[in-house]
Amino acid sequence: MLDLSWNSISGRIPVWLGEEFRSLKSLSLSGNNLSGEIPTSLGMLSSMKHLDISNNPLEAAVLSESHFANLSSLTDLFMDQTFLTLKLSSYWLPPFQLQNFYASYCKINGPFPQWLKTQKNISNLYLSDAGIHGALPKWFHNMHSLSYVSLSNNQITGCPIFPVNFEQISLSNNSLSCQYLTNMSRNTVYYSSQGVDLSDNSISGQLLEHLYHDMPNLSTLVLSRNLINGSIPESMCHFTSLQILDLHKNRLSGTIPHCLGESSELEFVHLAFNNLSGDIPCFRLTHVENEWSSSYLSFVSLNDNMLSGQIPSCLANLSTLEVLDVGENKLSGEIPMFITGLNLPVLRILRLRNNKLEGSIPEQLCSLSNLQILDLGLNYLGGTIPSCLANMTAMNSFVDYDSIFYADMNQVNEVIKGIERAYTTTLKYMVNVDLSCNNLIGSIPEGITNLTYLRNLNLSYNHLSGQIPMSIGCLKSLESLDLSRNKLQGTIPISMGAIFSLESLDLSYNNLSGQIPTGNQLQTLNDPLSYAGNPYLCGDPLAKKCKSDNDSPNGSSGDQNNEDEVSEDKHETMWFYLVVMSGFATGFWCVVGTLFLKKSWRHAFFRRVEFVQDWLYVAVVVRVPKLMRRFI
Repeated sequence: MLDLSWNSISGRIPVWLGEEFRSLKSLSLSGNNLSGEIPTSLGMLSSMKHLDISNNPLEAAVLSESHFANLSSLTDLFMDQTFLTLKLSSYWLPPFQLQNFYASYCKINGPFPQWLKTQKNISNLYLSDAGIHGALPKWFHNMHSLSYVSLSNNQITGCPIFPVNFEQISLSNNSLSCQYLTNMSRNTVYYSSQGVDLSDNSISGQLLEHLYHDMPNLSTLVLSRNLINGSIPESMCHFTSLQILDLHKNRLSGTIPHCLGESSELEFVHLAFNNLSGDIPCFRLTHVENEWSSSYLSFVSLNDNMLSGQIPSCLANLSTLEVLDVGENKLSGEIPMFITGLNLPVLRILRLRNNKLEGSIPEQLCSLSNLQILDLGLNYLGGTIPSCLANMTAMNSFVDYDSIFYADMNQVNEVIKGIERAYTTTLKYMVNVDLSCNNLIGSIPEGITNLTYLRNLNLSYNHLSGQIPMSIGCLKSLESLDLSRNKLQGTIPISMGAIFSLESLDLSYNNLSGQIPTGNQLQTLNDPLSYAGNPYLCGDPLAKKCKSDNDSPNGSSGDQNNEDEVSEDKHETMWFYLVVMSGFATGFWCVVGTLFLKKSWRHAFFRRVEFVQDWLYVAVVVRVPKLMRRFI
């Protein structure tokens, strides 16, 4: 045995390995940087049972029949993640009987390999991302030893065909387009079946009632992203071993069976993006000794359906629940008071977005210490934002954890930076608070700036007033901040420029005033639309400039300039009044003083006044009677 796996060995696989070590039974070269061609001398190792060259950059290599010429003892062949090309004739008869064949991400680029028909003992077959196209052969069903099969990410067409004794099979992301979900031999019962993944195909038709009878021991059923219609059959409740049920992004209608979830094994339910109606089932075990016992359910996603009614209080029994996503439905009523850290101690994601929920945001939500995504946007919620949101521990410290995040199977859609994105494998790093499009009033709690791991904060389209918290710069991990369409006033805090991770900012349509800070990260966010609708804002990137373009970001020089301007205005006002008063005094004494000092001028002035008075009296006496006779 020679094991050199997971080092940093580079170069080619040496020819002498096959020439010198004729007694070698196990050779492992996986996880290195080997490249180039693979020597045909490896095909001389007639005692070889285990050959592992996986996880090497061998994309230039081509494997043909000569590489396997004398490998008559070979049982395990691992060459996945090498990107090499398999060039084998469809009439080739291999000298070995494999038990394990791993060739994912190799290049077959043709129909399903015909030579696999000769492998009577093969148990594990992994050929995903191999460029296989066309329909699966009928004999594939009769490979009795096959247990675990992965043929995902190919171009396989036709109906899904299952080996008679399979345990797990993945045919996801192919071009299957059948109207039923059983194999060509419809009378076969797959007692060993545990997992079926047919996601990302074009499978249509309905979920058959007899699916339970065909695969009674099924633990994983993934049919997401297909064209399946009709309702979810009641027989789905009979799967006592079912752990994962993923039917999202189909055309399912009708109600969700209330018996669904009575299996003690159910952990993962994903029914989002369908046309399901009715109310939310309880997802709990059957009634035992006057109590409802809890389940192991960790993931419930029912978003983007037409579910109505209130969120049932029986969900309080789901103590293992980590994700509750019922957004984009027609749910009404208030946010339930049972959503607390006591009833749902490990809840990490709560999405109630885009429903018809009303009332206020209950302070009980603050006890959800593990919550990392809180999305209550697009509802009719009122009242103020609870100041206790600062107590959510998972938002101010990162905790890595093992949970129900099953690779790409789980999906949570969040609107970030104005764009709806689906988060899967990176979901555990997302920390988000979205309370947008409600009727919230009051100010933004200062304590919200303690959520130092918060990546996205959206409070837009509310009636929030007051100032933006001056300590907003403490949100060091913030990538997106949207406070638009509110009634916020005051200046933009200088500390906002210290958020170096900030990529998206929207403060538009508020009553903000003063100069836009220009320091640090804010200089890169130069979209004037981010500040539109604030008539008293000035400075870059707006067209309206402040009085002094040389104001520093910290505002110190601006304050000094303002003081100088105020002082200058006071001096101008004082001089204005002095000039007016002196002019009035000069004119007054020039006239009155002259009349007072010179007697002849004084007599002439008063005679003139008497003459004007007499003339006005005569004119009135003479002309008024004439006017009256004219009108009569």
